[in-house]
Amino acid sequence: MRRLAIPFLLAVVLAGCSTTEPGKPSASDQTGSAPTTGTSTGTAAPVNRPKAVDLQTLDPCSLITPEQKTALGLKSANAGTPLPDYGEGSKACNVSFDVRTYLGAMHTLLNGGVERLKRTVGESKLTSLRVAGYPAYLTQRESPGSVGGCEVYIDANEGQLLLVDAFGGLGETSATQDGACERAKAVAGAAAATLAAK
Repeated sequence: MRRLAIPFLLAVVLAGCSTTEPGKPSASDQTGSAPTTGTSTGTAAPVNRPKAVDLQTLDPCSLITPEQKTALGLKSANAGTPLPDYGEGSKACNVSFDVRTYLGAMHTLLNGGVERLKRTVGESKLTSLRVAGYPAYLTQRESPGSVGGCEVYIDANEGQLLLVDAFGGLGETSATQDGACERAKAVAGAAAATLAAK
């Protein structure tokens, strides 16, 4: 009887040494490099951003440099009225193009990140892309009286998004939704490049 008990106890001890608790890495799981970019809410995967920037105190108009303004064909980038739906402390920047066919805006969204975006807009309506190294999501929206608009959401920080949109001006018959998307993506790329350099 004693001969059976010793191997059995040894097996139990060895099994206890080789198991890992759920959610805790074992020695073989560790890579030696910790992610520096944070994680998306509700997921364990690290978010690959060039730089996580707290949008709480950011003025979105500061993301467009004079050189970028010229290159993008922007006439102006001025402070706008923040929308309550985007969280307390959110800021807005209205942009107008030299060609008056299109208008746009940038907003800081402070009340939820990608998971909230997927719930509110609908994951099936979002197209994933990368903008100046940042994960981003594009969606098109209908707008009564115009050709509609295009929105680019940049995953700038944990629980925070930078929204860049463009849309055809009211009554502008030469505007197209593709044209709005081209402009939204161009402004988003310039803003995200400035964001990564902050």
